[in-house]
Amino acid sequence: MAATDSLKMDTDEQKIDEGLYSRQLYVLGHEAMKRMAASNVLIVGLQGLGVEIAKDLCLAGVKSVTIYDPDLVQLQDLNSQFFLRQTDIGKSRAEATQPRLAELNAYVPVHVLPGTAGQQITTAQLKEFQVVVLTNAPLSLQLQLNEWTHANGVHFIAAETRGLFGSVFNDFGRGFTCVDPTGEQPLTGMIAEIEKGQNTVVTCLDETRHGLEDGDFVTFSEVVGMTELNGCEPMKVTVKGPYTFEISDTSSFGSYVRGGMFTQVKMPKAIDF
Repeated sequence: MAATDSLKMDTDEQKIDEGLYSRQLYVLGHEAMKRMAASNVLIVGLQGLGVEIAKDLCLAGVKSVTIYDPDLVQLQDLNSQFFLRQTDIGKSRAEATQPRLAELNAYVPVHVLPGTAGQQITTAQLKEFQVVVLTNAPLSLQLQLNEWTHANGVHFIAAETRGLFGSVFNDFGRGFTCVDPTGEQPLTGMIAEIEKGQNTVVTCLDETRHGLEDGDFVTFSEVVGMTELNGCEPMKVTVKGPYTFEISDTSSFGSYVRGGMFTQVKMPKAIDF
């Protein structure tokens, strides 16, 4: 029930096929792809929503995909589950889907988690996975599984669809690091003056609003005179007004002469749940 072993990605060494995943690498970066390539993912529920998620994960290049849906294929499943055929009616949804999923990406093994029709998955079956995706499951089951995954450091996603509407719930653990809290482009601006001292006040050119907030971080470039600021480590900002802000001590730096740009630096933000 797995893709060809000879073509299996060597995830222990975190090798990424840059030809196969070139577009993803451009969007996500190597670090995210390495984390994906080390993730064993369990998908519970193989109706229309579940099979779409499973297909996307196989193509994305996770370490392995395991599917769980022992319920039998019914005629109405053929409306939305694109990997099922009329000849699959009466078979396990997971067993009927697995061979076609496995054909999508030879690098990603696809396994079936055993079960009997009508049997709900239990927390004891989740221990081998880094990510659990639950689709169209009762709320009671979502709460039960999420309580276990949250306590054991397993990433949890519950998704469901109701006609044209859908919902998704993500729980990625007790602590989460947000690398870009706003998702907006970093602010930049031209500098008119930098007052040297323990409390350094930076004034923007021609009364241009800087748009910064207290607690933001900035770095500098093209500053003449106070060259120690160029390419410096991110410095915390205290806003003094719409056109001025304050940074840390520059009393040991050279005297400001002219020019310069400030650029906002997005700092990772730790969020605890």
